[in-house]
Amino acid sequence: MKPSNLTFIAVCLLTVCIDASVASAQRDPNRLTHGPMLGRPTATSVPVWARTSDSGEFTVHYGTQAPGQHGGDLSDHVSEPAQTRIEHDNTGVVTLENLTPDTRYHYRIFVNGRPQGEHGSFRTLPDAENSRSEHNPEGLFNFRFQIGSCANQNPLHGIGHSSPTYQHLNADWADKVHFHIMNGDWLYEELREYPAEAWRLTQGIAQLPFPVQVMPTVTGVWENYKLYLSRNHDLADWHRNVPSMFTFDDHELVNDIWGASEAGKRHRRTVFRDIGTYAWNDYLGWANPFDSQQRLHVGSATLKAGSDLLVDPQTNFHQLPLNEMLNLHVHWGTDTAGVNDMAYDTDDGNANSYVYDILEVVDEHTVRLHMPAKADGKVSYSIGQRSYGKFRVANCDFFLLDTRGDRDMHDVSQRDKPGVSMLGEHQREWLLREMKASDAPFTFLISTVPMMIPHSGAGGFEADEANKEEAWTGFLDEREGLIDAWDDMDKQVFMMTGDLHNSFAIQVTDNVWEFCCGPHNSVNHVPALDESDRPATGKFQFGPRECDIRWSSYVLADLPRLERLYPHFCVVQVNNVFNMPIQQGGKRLVAYPHPQIVFQYYNGWTGELAYAESISLPRE
Repeated sequence: MKPSNLTFIAVCLLTVCIDASVASAQRDPNRLTHGPMLGRPTATSVPVWARTSDSGEFTVHYGTQAPGQHGGDLSDHVSEPAQTRIEHDNTGVVTLENLTPDTRYHYRIFVNGRPQGEHGSFRTLPDAENSRSEHNPEGLFNFRFQIGSCANQNPLHGIGHSSPTYQHLNADWADKVHFHIMNGDWLYEELREYPAEAWRLTQGIAQLPFPVQVMPTVTGVWENYKLYLSRNHDLADWHRNVPSMFTFDDHELVNDIWGASEAGKRHRRTVFRDIGTYAWNDYLGWANPFDSQQRLHVGSATLKAGSDLLVDPQTNFHQLPLNEMLNLHVHWGTDTAGVNDMAYDTDDGNANSYVYDILEVVDEHTVRLHMPAKADGKVSYSIGQRSYGKFRVANCDFFLLDTRGDRDMHDVSQRDKPGVSMLGEHQREWLLREMKASDAPFTFLISTVPMMIPHSGAGGFEADEANKEEAWTGFLDEREGLIDAWDDMDKQVFMMTGDLHNSFAIQVTDNVWEFCCGPHNSVNHVPALDESDRPATGKFQFGPRECDIRWSSYVLADLPRLERLYPHFCVVQVNNVFNMPIQQGGKRLVAYPHPQIVFQYYNGWTGELAYAESISLPRE
């Protein structure tokens, strides 16, 4: 056993001993432990998230007046109580509604009738009604959002606990952007071995809630989120004051999780999908719009060797909308299932731990799987959720994509193999259908992984490490079909990507662009090693399509790893109108004949502008 693991287990045992005595004594009153955070805003609403020390309630006091120098109760308005629940690690959400458009609000969390934590503020989106004029009949308005990815806090793998990117975001942009999109890898794996029993004693409860009984390793992911919120005050400040949405990439689940939809695949990382997603729902996913409101299902079932039937007496499968869910995973079952360490990439998991397709519901407690079980026994399993959705702001559509949950297993020896999918059929058809039906001239597609540049270096965790690939360049058949379909649409399509620890602006076609944004805090990748030796700028081709790299961050291969620290963030400004009042200080919005989208990349160390690209609607 490694010394770090020995130290970790010793600390956990000490924690258990201490918390055992605490649990037997009277607990402190319920209090705020993490948050608040803000979710997807509209012109009249915003959700507010918080975590409390025990299951209970919190309210949000809010108003348009800032609290005084010594604070204030902000009691102009008080929200309905939000419930925090132990099965979700005492997290909860309440939505503030009936707000005034384009207005700054100030707020604070109250627990047990007392103010808790720091106060925050946010601005609601403008709306069409208050933006409309004779020169702007559609009621368009301008807005800004910030987007980025990859915020590793481990000093061995990045800048560390202190983040210059978030310092500049807070100082320069928190009161200027309307919302933020964190495009994957907000989280990197730490504390993943935290024992469920230590978590139980810390919560002061008599027994584990059912989801933790089925997925005990979820407690390590919860602890991982709490660690990231607790030790990076700049990051916590940002989410307290800027409404955010989040996609998950591999690190929210576990690094290099591949083939989650590949029936018959066996790998401990692959079958951690739903455990990681469950915790993501609790800490980040609540902030998003979802196309399907059905969340993932977890259960305990029986399998028999040679039989393709899974039996769960506690679940009525007739009541689950399986046609709206992903496939079924039998969990790995080890304490280290969610740890990012190749030492645990063995075959020590449950003999029946595979990815399964559900062929039919046999009766209310039984489903038929696509292949028979390998051994007799009781298993923990889950059925995944569709984690994608869309929203609209003014004349812009936003599609938050899931590039991990329904992903086939790639094969770099046949990158253009027909039918291999990153999105899955349901998500792909939904995306194309919704885009074709929309009248929005601008579409932002939020994909956690790059589209035109490979991510084939920086290690790999399959038996064949040469098969490493994270990007759309491992799914060329699907990628090319989508680009052709987008290029035929009468709109500008912007693929906003992450995962690679570099930023770049790429023109793919006349109508399709890629903007990779990051890293916020992680060590940069080396293009010569990890990105198929692409140039800093210029023409580049990987696969059947050439593209033009207009600008990129770029790191030379001779830099030591911990000298490769060049964070970037991106602010996107949508210019639909200009103000031309009859008298100075008034408001009369005039629509541009050709609205512009301005992509602005900033240096995370200095906050200075590094590059900008402006794209407007084509001239007729």
